[in-house]
Amino acid sequence: MKKKDIEKVAYRTVQAAEVAYPYVAAAFLHEIKGEPHLFVELYKNEERSFQIPEVRMIFTQNDWILYYPENDLWSEAGLGSVKDKMQERYTAKLKAFLPEDEENMIWNFHDMGKSRYYKWPYVLESLVNHIKARREARRNEKRKRKLKERADNTPSLPDDLEEWTEKRLFNQEHFLYYKRRGRYADIACSACGQVTEIATKRAETFVGQFEKIVIPRNNEQGVCPNCGVHGTFKAQGKTKGVYALGKHCFVAQPYKEDGVVVRYIHTEKIYRMDTSLEENRETMTGAGERLSITEISRTYLEKGKDPQTDYHKYSSFSGNFWDDCNLGGMSNISIHPALIYEKSYQALQNSFLRYSAADLYGKQVRTYNLRDYLLRYMEWPQIEMLVKMGLYGVVDNMIKGYCGLIRLSHSKNPEEFLGIYKSRLRDLRKIQGDVEYLRTWQKEKRNGLRLTEKESVFLATTDPAAADLELALACTTMAKLINKIEKYTGCQIPEHIGETWSECAEDNIRRITRLWFDYIHMRSDRGYNLRNQIFLFPRDLNRAHAQMVLETNKAKMEQRGKETDERFPKIKENYRRLRNSYFFEDDKYLIRPARSAREIVEEGCILHHCVGGDNYLNKHNNGESTILFLRKQENSKEPYITVEIRNDRILQWYGIKDTKPDKENIEKWLYKYTEMLALKFEAATA
Repeated sequence: MKKKDIEKVAYRTVQAAEVAYPYVAAAFLHEIKGEPHLFVELYKNEERSFQIPEVRMIFTQNDWILYYPENDLWSEAGLGSVKDKMQERYTAKLKAFLPEDEENMIWNFHDMGKSRYYKWPYVLESLVNHIKARREARRNEKRKRKLKERADNTPSLPDDLEEWTEKRLFNQEHFLYYKRRGRYADIACSACGQVTEIATKRAETFVGQFEKIVIPRNNEQGVCPNCGVHGTFKAQGKTKGVYALGKHCFVAQPYKEDGVVVRYIHTEKIYRMDTSLEENRETMTGAGERLSITEISRTYLEKGKDPQTDYHKYSSFSGNFWDDCNLGGMSNISIHPALIYEKSYQALQNSFLRYSAADLYGKQVRTYNLRDYLLRYMEWPQIEMLVKMGLYGVVDNMIKGYCGLIRLSHSKNPEEFLGIYKSRLRDLRKIQGDVEYLRTWQKEKRNGLRLTEKESVFLATTDPAAADLELALACTTMAKLINKIEKYTGCQIPEHIGETWSECAEDNIRRITRLWFDYIHMRSDRGYNLRNQIFLFPRDLNRAHAQMVLETNKAKMEQRGKETDERFPKIKENYRRLRNSYFFEDDKYLIRPARSAREIVEEGCILHHCVGGDNYLNKHNNGESTILFLRKQENSKEPYITVEIRNDRILQWYGIKDTKPDKENIEKWLYKYTEMLALKFEAATA
């Protein structure tokens, strides 16, 4: 609608209506450029409000618009809130007065016969709904036309696709069903469909020495005695009915002049064993197999146009059909990585995607999402450069949608595109674009650092947040931090990228580093001077961290501890009895029950896990389970491991932040502990 022409139309003058009407309306027709427009203005039924309407509604046969003069706001929304001012929602009682002749004008404009069952606001709403319906019909017609055009220009699937699928996806696998009968067995081949009798044991006769002996075993390889194909033996009693094996693949084909259609195909190989009932005995009569190929989606890629994906759907009313939008919610049609049909790369070479380097990437990564790869290439052509540099890890993450790795999306220089120093490109190529190191070297450039290989290994392993790293570098150097972490853990960080080191050492370095960052954040928040090396690197990090947790959460813990002691008094009352049952120690560890609800709350706060919640407190208080504390003998007051146990069976155990430190040794120790408990409880009941 022409807003400037509408603004030139003067507001109508209205008269006050009965007090029962909160609003007064005015309706009139006005031609704008030869087209009749229906104006409906809504005024408050107050004398001072008769000059300017609260809302002005303008309608044609094909459009509508609302104008709010007070805010100078134009709106193409529906009449929902405005209709509530004109008519009560449930009783249909009019709230706005409109003269009868003007009301008839509205009925006539919509070409709708006047009815005593409806009021004029309904006519306006009906007019808007009719316009919306016509627009929707035009949109759907346009969508159907484009959908048909795409389908008409889509080539048929390759003639050799079935042969390629059989060979590459299913490795020409066949089933050899067998059923033993004494020293013989019947073999039903899914390839040729014939049933052949074979000997499984040599007869003690002259003829028997010339028999070929085959001993079929379930899921082992064999050869069909009839047609000679290789297959997998399947015992009749273990594989009844039909067995289907499904695989997916991508097929790219030319579309129009230089476009490409990427088709996501679901292939299914169905194996069948035929049986009949003879004299109350099931007998094999044959076998078969067939290959089913079904398209799931088609993605059309054309230069200068937005990508369009059509989906293959099924309706119980109309059967199979293609649609240009995906299903919603849990029924969403997903497209996953799959093998690529080899001739797809030839189709790409003859299209505007010839420089996508998909063929080079496919030589390194056999199974990937070709559709998403090409969509990312259309958005970021730099993918070609990354593939040719061998940065497969970066490309893999971009295909999966993790595009936060990109720093300068329009740059053609790889170092600017990835946000790292140019000298790091060589290192990144050596490790094939490992994204953990990429993130580390992005932090390096962002913070103006020059990392050694050892420092790079450390940051790639621990992956600290930007705020953590910034706080640490404001207080110390990277070399000193690594030295202290190595002392805390007793583990050595590799000097060079790519050196192997134990998973246990890696986990330990990661855990202690996170603990230290958590510790210095608490120190910083409490106002401590982190230039003080005693505060920055305490001799005993675990103890210092525990003290900071207590200090930080002291007020909260005091209130929570007092509250829980009152709510769960049996924990304290039953401590002595439970200690007699569960206390145990050796030269390395001791384990004991919680003394009170307050102590369980403190354990949860220090170790950052959920044991201090009402659920565990309630179970301990009621005797459903018992919370035990596992401590090191050298530091028995420091929380280490929390255990939930029921009788002599451990339900779960966790350390700081729900981790399982020294998992292998702790599990062995706890296993011996539960064995001791079982003997102890058995002796007590004897």
